[in-house]
Amino acid sequence: MDECPFCSEPRRISDRTTAVAKYQYIPLEHRLRLAYAHPQTAAKLQNYRQKFRDPQLSSISDVWGGSVLRSAKMRNLFEGDDDCDCAIALQFSLDSVQMHKTGQNEIWPLICLNLNLPLTERFREDSILPIGIIPGPQSPSDLDSFLYPFITEARQLSSTGVRECYDGSTQTYFRLRVHVVLCTGDTPAIAKLLRMKSATASSCCRFCNIQGSIPRT
Repeated sequence: MDECPFCSEPRRISDRTTAVAKYQYIPLEHRLRLAYAHPQTAAKLQNYRQKFRDPQLSSISDVWGGSVLRSAKMRNLFEGDDDCDCAIALQFSLDSVQMHKTGQNEIWPLICLNLNLPLTERFREDSILPIGIIPGPQSPSDLDSFLYPFITEARQLSSTGVRECYDGSTQTYFRLRVHVVLCTGDTPAIAKLLRMKSATASSCCRFCNIQGSIPRT
């Protein structure tokens, strides 16, 4: 493919070999291996969510206390044997960021949050897992093409997993599986992720069939 199927711009500059723009994906596996190799971090990854298994839990202080992650399907992923107890849950998040106060020049950072970590540590800079930045200057016309490497790795980590991952807290090896259980973003980002119309469309809600209308003055 020598040109963009959306805007018909050439993919390469005049030398016909150098790409106009590049997208670099940052794999997750190695960073998750390193997290489990650290004894204190490995203990947190396994122990934090244990308290949410109480069937008499009276309040919701984290996603682990909600009905979705306490459902039978989710319990099959994160409970049952030693490997499931060590499995990691990720939250995928995307949004657009304006690089300058004036003009249109936006990029799209793609990040993952490790839900196995306590809330006090989950959103720290060194706990966030960046996986890529979609270059600008405009929003991506084909978001799926940028998400493809992440989806491919996520499917492999969920089904096959990482064999012989070292647990620094117990000094043993196990099969690490990683599951993406949440996808979050602002309204425009989620609309693009789901291939829906934007918030200004007549049918913009992804949960119901409500119809918008133009007020008449």
